[in-house]
Parts: sequence; structure tokens; C-alpha cells
Amino acid sequence: MTSERLTLDHVETPVGVADLARARSNARRVVDYCRDHGLRWRPHIKTHKSLDMAQLQLGAGASGLTVATPHEAEVMSTVCSDLLLAYPPVGARKVERVVGLPPHVDLKVGLDSREALVPLAEAAVRRGRVVGVLVEFDAGMGRVGVVEPTSALELARLAESLDGVRFDGLMFYPGHIRVPAREQGPMLVALADRVTRFVDCLSDAGLSPDTVSGGSSPTLWNSHTLPGLTEVRSGTCIYNDRDMVELDVAGTQDLAYTVLASVVSVAVPGQAVVD
Repeated sequence: MTSERLTLDHVETPVGVADLARARSNARRVVDYCRDHGLRWRPHIKTHKSLDMAQLQLGAGASGLTVATPHEAEVMSTVCSDLLLAYPPVGARKVERVVGLPPHVDLKVGLDSREALVPLAEAAVRRGRVVGVLVEFDAGMGRVGVVEPTSALELARLAESLDGVRFDGLMFYPGHIRVPAREQGPMLVALADRVTRFVDCLSDAGLSPDTVSGGSSPTLWNSHTLPGLTEVRSGTCIYNDRDMVELDVAGTQDLAYTVLASVVSVAVPGQAVVD
């Protein structure tokens, strides 16, 4: 991170301002919580997309990073050797970029279809590497992920049978739970039941998942209530925002990112316009 000190006269607005002290405090708080409950923190970098902030998270104790695109994986591979690509690469060019990451990177990919799995395995074989696979299931949001435990089992078995990939476990995203932490109880009970169904289905078939990856910033502090969960991917928690404050999972003292703007007009009485 740069040590150069800038004055307001040298900053062109609007510009984002990260409070590093608060960001470090937020990161330490998450790591402490995870350690207390036997969890790992693999933050999604979509919140900051910054090497500096990624290093801050890793320095605080994050076990690895979560990325969304091959480009993000390429960039983050320069500071982290343990990456999860949370969205399946579809298309030959994307797949080749993913398997072309530096060989020291322990790469995992989340996916929910045979169509994504087989090309990934074939490309990995050509590159002489093995890619971990997390089978994604729908936790209730209705966006991505297999719906039935038997579908997850089918994909896990396929991954086990293919060269170039290994079955590492399951992943899910509880993005449908966006109510204050104190009101999440009934939804978390339903989620816990769903997670258990998927884990038990695979375990009963001899494919017990080593990794069960989930979590979100709204549900972060209740992650320990989910049986079998091994890691959380919460990302917004590094900065937090108004939504997190309104959901009572962070306070105003935890807000680590603001936007500095300049007033450009006060011509209309009673209002100001910023850039």
C-alpha cells in the first residue's frame, strides 16, 4: 500500500476512501469469529477488487480468496495461492485461462452442471493439473445451484471419475436471507435443514464433503448455527455499508469505505449538488 500522503487539494473527486484501520479491525473481527467457531474465512473480493485489500485480509488470517471471473483469478493469483472461482467458467477461452493459472495455485471451481465440469476436467488434463470442484446447490435464492441432493451426488460422482478434477465438497450462497440478524432464526433453521440434507446424501454414498462453503455478510455472525459448514465467503464485511448497518450486522463505527465528493452547485436554495 502506498505511503504517500495526499491533501484534499491533490485529490480529484469523486473518489473512494478506504479507512485502513477500520478495514483491519473488520477483518480481524471476522477471523476471530471464524476461529472461535472452527470455520475458515475465504472472502469474496468482489467488494474491493484490490490487491492491497486482499493482502490485508490474508494478513489478518483469511485462508484464501474467492473470485468471480478468470481475470480476477489471474490478478489475485499474484498474492494468493488458494483460490475459489465461485462461478463456473463456460466457454473454451475462459476454461483455458482458468487452468492456465500458475501451477502453485490450489484452484477450486464452483459449478452445478456436467456441461461445466467435463470441459474443465479435459482442459486440466491437457495442462497437467488437478482442479478442485465444489458442487453448488441452491440454498433458497433460486439463482444457481442444483435443487436436489441426488443431483449433487451425481455431479460429485462424475468429478470423482474424471481425471483433471477432484471432488472437494459443496458450496451455497444464502443470498435470500436479508433480514436483521435477530430475525434470521426461522430462515436459518430451514437453511440448516437443507445443508444437512445435501451433506448427508453425499456422506451416505461415501463422498463426505471435505469443504462446505457458504455464508454471506448479512448472515455472517450466525454462520456457526449451520451444521457442517467449514468456510464462509462473506466479502462486504471488509468495508460494510448502509445495508449491513440497517440489518444490524455492523455499526456505523465499522464503515470502512466512504466517497469523497465536492459540492459543485448551491444555486437552488435549500440543496447542494455534488459531483
